[in-house]
Amino acid sequence: MHRSIRATLIAGATLAGLLLGAAAQAHSPYMLPSAFDVSDRKVVTVQGAFTEAFFSPEVAMKSDAYAVIGPDGKRTPLTPTYLRELALVEVPTEAAGTYRVTTGQRIGRTAKAALIKGEWVFLENPAAAPAGAQVVDMTSMTVADVYVTKGKPNAAAVAPVGKGLEFVAITHPSSIFTGEDAVFEVLFDSKPVAGQEITLHAGDDRYADVKTPPKALKSDAKGRFAIKVERSGVYQIQARYRVAPTADGLAGQSHTYALTFESLR
Repeated sequence: MHRSIRATLIAGATLAGLLLGAAAQAHSPYMLPSAFDVSDRKVVTVQGAFTEAFFSPEVAMKSDAYAVIGPDGKRTPLTPTYLRELALVEVPTEAAGTYRVTTGQRIGRTAKAALIKGEWVFLENPAAAPAGAQVVDMTSMTVADVYVTKGKPNAAAVAPVGKGLEFVAITHPSSIFTGEDAVFEVLFDSKPVAGQEITLHAGDDRYADVKTPPKALKSDAKGRFAIKVERSGVYQIQARYRVAPTADGLAGQSHTYALTFESLR
Protein backbone atom coordinates (compact mmCIF):
# COMPACT_ATOMS: atom_id res chain seq x y z
CA MET A 1 0.00 0.00 0.00
CA HIS A 2 1.28 3.46 -0.86
CA ARG A 3 2.62 5.18 2.29
CA SER A 4 0.52 8.36 1.89
CA ILE A 5 -2.67 6.37 1.34
CA ARG A 6 -1.93 4.21 4.39
CA ALA A 7 -1.29 7.30 6.51
CA THR A 8 -4.58 8.82 5.36
CA LEU A 9 -6.49 5.67 6.28
CA ILE A 10 -4.87 5.52 9.72
CA ALA A 11 -5.65 9.17 10.37
CA GLY A 12 -9.23 8.61 9.26
CA ALA A 13 -9.59 5.59 11.52
CA THR A 14 -8.19 7.56 14.47
CA LEU A 15 -10.64 10.39 13.92
CA ALA A 16 -13.51 7.91 13.51
CA GLY A 17 -12.50 6.34 16.82
CA LEU A 18 -12.68 9.72 18.49
CA LEU A 19 -16.14 10.33 17.12
CA LEU A 20 -17.48 6.83 17.70
CA GLY A 21 -16.19 6.79 21.25
CA ALA A 22 -18.13 9.95 22.02
CA ALA A 23 -21.21 8.71 20.20
CA ALA A 24 -21.17 5.37 22.02
CA GLN A 25 -21.63 7.14 25.34
CA ALA A 26 -24.28 9.55 24.10
CA HIS A 27 -27.65 9.31 25.83
CA SER A 28 -30.65 11.34 24.74
CA PRO A 29 -32.77 13.19 27.32
CA TYR A 30 -36.54 13.03 27.53
CA MET A 31 -39.56 13.88 29.66
CA LEU A 32 -42.51 11.47 29.57
CA PRO A 33 -45.87 12.10 31.30
CA SER A 34 -48.30 9.46 32.52
CA ALA A 35 -50.84 11.18 30.21
CA PHE A 36 -50.77 14.01 27.68
CA ASP A 37 -54.48 14.73 28.00
CA VAL A 38 -55.04 15.38 31.70
CA SER A 39 -58.66 16.50 31.41
CA ASP A 40 -59.80 13.89 33.95
CA ARG A 41 -56.82 14.26 36.29
CA LYS A 42 -55.87 16.48 39.19
CA VAL A 43 -52.20 15.48 38.97
CA VAL A 44 -49.85 14.08 36.34
CA THR A 45 -46.60 12.21 36.97
CA VAL A 46 -43.68 12.93 34.63
CA GLN A 47 -40.44 10.99 34.35
CA GLY A 48 -37.12 12.50 33.31
CA ALA A 49 -34.32 10.27 32.07
CA PHE A 50 -31.55 9.66 29.58
CA THR A 51 -31.80 6.74 27.18
CA GLU A 52 -30.50 5.16 24.01
CA ALA A 53 -33.86 3.50 23.27
CA PHE A 54 -37.06 5.54 23.56
CA PHE A 55 -38.76 5.49 26.00
CA SER A 56 -36.87 3.08 28.22
CA PRO A 57 -35.14 4.98 31.04
CA GLU A 58 -31.48 4.19 31.68
CA VAL A 59 -30.06 7.09 33.71
CA ALA A 60 -32.01 9.46 35.95
CA MET A 61 -31.89 13.07 34.77
CA LYS A 62 -30.87 15.12 37.77
CA SER A 63 -31.52 18.86 37.70
CA ASP A 64 -31.85 21.67 40.20
CA ALA A 65 -34.31 23.48 37.92
CA TYR A 66 -37.30 21.14 37.48
CA ALA A 67 -40.39 23.30 37.07
CA VAL A 68 -43.85 23.61 35.56
CA ILE A 69 -45.11 26.59 33.59
CA GLY A 70 -48.87 26.65 34.10
CA PRO A 71 -51.77 27.79 31.91
CA ASP A 72 -51.34 31.29 33.40
CA GLY A 73 -47.67 31.42 32.34
CA LYS A 74 -46.39 31.26 35.93
CA ARG A 75 -43.29 29.14 36.55
CA THR A 76 -43.35 26.98 39.71
CA PRO A 77 -40.38 24.87 40.92
CA LEU A 78 -40.88 21.11 41.25
CA THR A 79 -39.11 18.74 43.63
CA PRO A 80 -38.05 15.52 41.88
CA THR A 81 -37.79 12.05 43.37
CA TYR A 82 -34.66 10.31 42.09
CA LEU A 83 -34.51 6.60 41.34
CA ARG A 84 -31.54 4.95 39.69
CA GLU A 85 -32.98 4.97 36.19
CA LEU A 86 -35.32 7.96 36.25
CA ALA A 87 -36.46 11.07 38.04
CA LEU A 88 -40.14 11.61 38.86
CA VAL A 89 -42.07 14.83 39.39
CA GLU A 90 -45.75 15.22 40.25
CA VAL A 91 -47.56 18.18 38.70
CA PRO A 92 -50.93 19.41 39.99
CA THR A 93 -53.33 20.02 37.09
CA GLU A 94 -56.32 21.66 38.73
CA ALA A 95 -56.66 24.57 36.27
CA ALA A 96 -57.73 24.18 32.65
CA GLY A 97 -55.21 24.80 29.89
CA THR A 98 -51.70 23.75 28.87
CA TYR A 99 -48.79 22.96 31.20
CA ARG A 100 -45.10 22.89 30.25
CA VAL A 101 -43.13 20.48 32.43
CA THR A 102 -39.40 21.10 32.16
CA THR A 103 -36.07 20.04 33.59
CA GLY A 104 -34.97 23.63 33.34
CA GLN A 105 -31.39 24.17 32.21
CA ARG A 106 -29.35 21.27 33.54
CA ILE A 107 -25.58 21.78 33.77
CA GLY A 108 -23.71 18.58 32.99
CA ARG A 109 -20.09 17.53 32.78
CA THR A 110 -17.27 19.55 31.30
CA ALA A 111 -15.07 17.69 28.81
CA LYS A 112 -12.55 18.40 26.10
CA ALA A 113 -13.82 19.22 22.62
CA ALA A 114 -12.01 19.99 19.37
CA LEU A 115 -12.97 22.03 16.34
CA ILE A 116 -12.86 19.47 13.52
CA LYS A 117 -13.93 20.45 10.01
CA GLY A 118 -15.87 23.41 11.39
CA GLU A 119 -17.75 21.43 14.05
CA TRP A 120 -17.11 21.03 17.79
CA VAL A 121 -16.62 17.36 18.64
CA PHE A 122 -16.23 15.90 22.15
CA LEU A 123 -13.04 13.86 22.57
CA GLU A 124 -12.61 10.56 24.36
CA ASN A 125 -8.84 11.03 24.29
CA PRO A 126 -7.79 14.70 24.05
CA ALA A 127 -4.17 13.68 23.33
CA ALA A 128 -5.34 12.09 20.08
CA ALA A 129 -6.90 15.27 18.67
CA PRO A 130 -5.89 16.03 15.06
CA ALA A 131 -2.73 18.09 14.79
CA GLY A 132 -3.46 21.81 14.87
CA ALA A 133 -7.06 21.38 16.03
CA GLN A 134 -8.34 23.87 18.60
CA VAL A 135 -9.06 21.99 21.85
CA VAL A 136 -11.19 23.61 24.58
CA ASP A 137 -13.21 22.75 27.65
CA MET A 138 -16.92 22.43 26.87
CA THR A 139 -19.79 22.13 29.34
CA SER A 140 -22.98 20.23 28.53
CA MET A 141 -26.25 22.16 29.04
CA THR A 142 -29.49 20.17 28.71
CA VAL A 143 -33.18 21.11 28.70
CA ALA A 144 -36.01 18.61 28.20
CA ASP A 145 -39.66 19.66 27.96
CA VAL A 146 -43.09 18.13 27.56
CA TYR A 147 -46.57 19.68 27.34
CA VAL A 148 -49.81 18.32 28.81
CA THR A 149 -53.25 19.87 28.51
CA LYS A 150 -56.42 19.87 30.59
CA GLY A 151 -59.44 20.67 28.44
CA LYS A 152 -58.82 23.25 25.72
CA PRO A 153 -55.16 24.06 24.85
CA ASN A 154 -53.90 27.59 25.48
CA ALA A 155 -50.65 29.37 24.58
CA ALA A 156 -49.23 30.90 27.79
CA ALA A 157 -46.97 27.93 28.63
CA VAL A 158 -45.80 27.65 25.02
CA ALA A 159 -44.15 31.10 24.99
CA PRO A 160 -40.36 30.99 24.52
CA VAL A 161 -38.16 31.12 27.60
CA GLY A 162 -35.64 33.26 25.74
CA LYS A 163 -32.48 31.61 27.06
CA GLY A 164 -30.37 28.86 25.55
CA LEU A 165 -31.57 26.40 22.92
CA GLU A 166 -35.31 25.75 22.57
CA PHE A 167 -38.07 24.81 20.15
CA VAL A 168 -40.97 27.22 19.96
CA ALA A 169 -44.16 25.41 18.96
CA ILE A 170 -45.89 27.17 16.07
CA THR A 171 -48.31 24.25 15.97
CA HIS A 172 -49.60 23.74 19.51
CA PRO A 173 -47.96 20.60 21.00
CA SER A 174 -51.36 19.31 22.14
CA SER A 175 -52.71 19.66 18.60
CA ILE A 176 -50.29 17.47 16.63
CA PHE A 177 -52.10 15.01 14.38
CA THR A 178 -50.85 12.02 12.42
CA GLY A 179 -50.28 12.76 8.74
CA GLU A 180 -50.29 16.54 9.22
CA ASP A 181 -47.40 19.00 9.43
CA ALA A 182 -46.45 20.30 12.87
CA VAL A 183 -44.24 23.39 12.71
CA PHE A 184 -41.59 24.52 15.20
CA GLU A 185 -38.98 27.26 15.35
CA VAL A 186 -35.45 26.76 16.70
CA LEU A 187 -34.20 29.60 18.89
CA PHE A 188 -30.91 30.19 20.69
CA ASP A 189 -31.01 33.07 23.16
CA SER A 190 -34.22 34.28 21.44
CA LYS A 191 -32.65 34.33 17.94
CA PRO A 192 -33.71 31.93 15.14
CA VAL A 193 -31.12 29.30 14.21
CA ALA A 194 -30.93 28.59 10.48
CA GLY A 195 -29.67 25.25 9.22
CA GLN A 196 -29.96 23.57 12.62
CA GLU A 197 -29.98 19.77 12.53
CA ILE A 198 -32.87 18.13 14.39
CA THR A 199 -33.48 14.44 15.05
CA LEU A 200 -36.91 12.83 15.33
CA HIS A 201 -37.23 9.58 17.32
CA ALA A 202 -40.28 7.30 17.51
CA GLY A 203 -41.05 5.83 20.91
CA ASP A 204 -42.86 2.57 20.20
CA ASP A 205 -40.37 0.67 18.03
CA ARG A 206 -40.06 -2.28 20.40
CA TYR A 207 -43.71 -3.13 19.60
CA ALA A 208 -43.65 -2.28 15.88
CA ASP A 209 -43.33 -4.85 13.09
CA VAL A 210 -41.23 -2.35 11.14
CA LYS A 211 -38.72 -0.25 13.06
CA THR A 212 -38.67 3.48 12.39
CA PRO A 213 -35.12 4.82 12.11
CA PRO A 214 -34.39 8.28 13.54
CA LYS A 215 -35.26 10.97 11.01
CA ALA A 216 -32.90 13.86 10.31
CA LEU A 217 -34.44 17.29 9.78
CA LYS A 218 -32.99 20.77 9.29
CA SER A 219 -34.36 24.23 10.06
CA ASP A 220 -34.85 26.70 7.22
CA ALA A 221 -33.47 30.23 6.87
CA LYS A 222 -36.01 31.46 9.44
CA GLY A 223 -35.17 28.71 11.93
CA ARG A 224 -38.38 26.80 11.23
CA PHE A 225 -38.89 23.11 10.55
CA ALA A 226 -41.91 20.85 10.03
CA ILE A 227 -42.47 17.28 11.13
CA LYS A 228 -45.08 14.84 9.87
CA VAL A 229 -45.46 11.39 11.41
CA GLU A 230 -47.35 8.59 9.71
CA ARG A 231 -48.52 6.67 12.76
CA SER A 232 -49.94 7.70 16.10
CA GLY A 233 -47.67 7.47 19.10
CA VAL A 234 -45.17 9.26 21.28
CA TYR A 235 -42.14 10.96 19.74
CA GLN A 236 -39.07 12.94 20.77
CA ILE A 237 -37.32 15.68 18.81
CA GLN A 238 -33.97 17.08 19.82
CA ALA A 239 -31.10 19.27 18.67
CA ARG A 240 -27.56 20.09 19.81
CA TYR A 241 -25.96 23.50 19.43
CA ARG A 242 -22.35 24.12 20.45
CA VAL A 243 -20.86 27.50 21.29
CA ALA A 244 -17.15 28.30 21.43
CA PRO A 245 -15.64 29.88 24.56
CA THR A 246 -16.12 33.65 24.56
CA ALA A 247 -12.84 34.36 26.38
CA ASP A 248 -9.66 32.62 27.53
CA GLY A 249 -10.20 30.50 30.61
CA LEU A 250 -13.93 30.05 29.98
CA ALA A 251 -15.54 26.81 28.83
CA GLY A 252 -17.60 26.52 25.67
CA GLN A 253 -21.16 25.23 25.87
CA SER A 254 -22.85 22.25 24.25
CA HIS A 255 -26.61 22.85 24.39
CA THR A 256 -29.10 20.01 23.95
CA TYR A 257 -32.85 20.61 23.78
CA ALA A 258 -35.43 17.81 23.69
CA LEU A 259 -39.21 17.86 23.38
CA THR A 260 -41.56 14.90 23.79
CA PHE A 261 -44.97 15.00 22.08
CA GLU A 262 -47.90 12.78 21.25
CA SER A 263 -49.39 12.47 17.78
CA LEU A 264 -53.05 11.46 17.48
CA ARG A 265 -55.34 10.59 14.59
